[in-house]
Amino acid sequence: MMNILVVDDEPLIHISIERLILSGTGDTTVFHAYNGREMLECLWEHEFALAYVDIKMPGISGLEALRQARKISPFTSYYIMTGFDEFEYAKQAIKLKVDDYLMKPLDSKTILETIDTARKQQQKNMNQKKSMFRNWLESTLNHRDSSFGEYAGTYCGLLLVTVDAAEIPAEDVYIPFQSYENNIVSVFTENGLLLLCFSQKSDLIHGVFKNLSACCYPQGVTCFASSITSEPEELKAALSMLVKYSPLRVLLGLNHFYYLNPLQNYSYALLDFCQISMQMQAAYSAKDYTKFSTDCGLLLNQFRLQKDLKKYQEAFITYLSLLFDRKPDDGLDTDTALEALFEQAGKDLLNAPSMESKAQSIVRFIQEHYQDNISAADLASRFGLSANYISNLLKNTLGIRYNDYVTQLRLNHAKKLLVSTHMPIKEVTAACGYYSQSHFTRLFIDHEGCTPLEYRKNNIPC
Repeated sequence: MMNILVVDDEPLIHISIERLILSGTGDTTVFHAYNGREMLECLWEHEFALAYVDIKMPGISGLEALRQARKISPFTSYYIMTGFDEFEYAKQAIKLKVDDYLMKPLDSKTILETIDTARKQQQKNMNQKKSMFRNWLESTLNHRDSSFGEYAGTYCGLLLVTVDAAEIPAEDVYIPFQSYENNIVSVFTENGLLLLCFSQKSDLIHGVFKNLSACCYPQGVTCFASSITSEPEELKAALSMLVKYSPLRVLLGLNHFYYLNPLQNYSYALLDFCQISMQMQAAYSAKDYTKFSTDCGLLLNQFRLQKDLKKYQEAFITYLSLLFDRKPDDGLDTDTALEALFEQAGKDLLNAPSMESKAQSIVRFIQEHYQDNISAADLASRFGLSANYISNLLKNTLGIRYNDYVTQLRLNHAKKLLVSTHMPIKEVTAACGYYSQSHFTRLFIDHEGCTPLEYRKNNIPC
């Protein structure tokens, strides 16, 4: 859906332009402002791909309104309208970097051409914005410095989605967020997804979070939301806090939406119990029987000693049942039920087939296809395993995250091409599996400390 703003003090102009817009395209919403003040209010409240602005209006003129509009909504395409064919207006409009200078009355051809141009620019802006925010998300997750670049000041909020049940398809995990794909980028984590929701308007993100808080999530899927901010450093701190407090789902219950701030009020003792549960879960996924057995003993001991844990027993047993894919025996008291679940899960680990052959097959496939856009979800579909299982398997086999391993392979290939060929950087980018040269360059600088061109100059033999 494309939002278009018409700014003119003559009602008949509004009627005429809206009729032309709606007759030529069906996926647009037209908003109206009758003076410069109303225009600025609209820009504060909504995001617009395109604005037609009359150059002469009572009160704030179209040109003065544009000066302020550029600060409020810099990525909107602005078209000046006037019935006065005066060069001075054209010069001022050019200084304000408007997209064009249109003479009234506007006709259907002009309307359709400007909408098509604005639509293409909107898509270009969206791709650049998503690339920038995805790079920030990946860099921050991997403890590398990054910034919002030209999108500084954009409002953002983080969503951490955890998956604690076996064999949930990645596409099912993403279903609640599909409606917001124009305002969300995501990356896989060891236990689910990390999403960044962005907008020029904070109200839009508040609305998204409110809708997501009322969603039904698949069994074993839980969502955590940070506060909303336009400061990257605050967002980075929020990511650490989301990771820290998300284990509380073990006791508070899965399949819910949690805001970060209330979670910080829970006691350290509860958080410690939940963090040990996460260690136990990691050991179980890694088929590490010794570590798993030790953590199970710690959990049982704490459960028996801390009376506060008793009121969370139902949620904890539900969590273990999903994790181990096994229902507890009916009629057993809580302590006995927990012992039985841990004991049977331990036996499953001892009897489990070796992961080595699976891991070797997956790693070999990655090494052969790293130039393609292969995600953990694609690997899950190909090898008949869950994305969460594959992420943990690769982390334990390779010692690094899946995304980091792919990046490592791609950059090693890039360095070989830079030194052994004369391929332009754009072609090297594509050959290594990246669609954006600017993203590839930023990634290269993060890892190698120089640009691809500088690396080539410094490493070609004399």
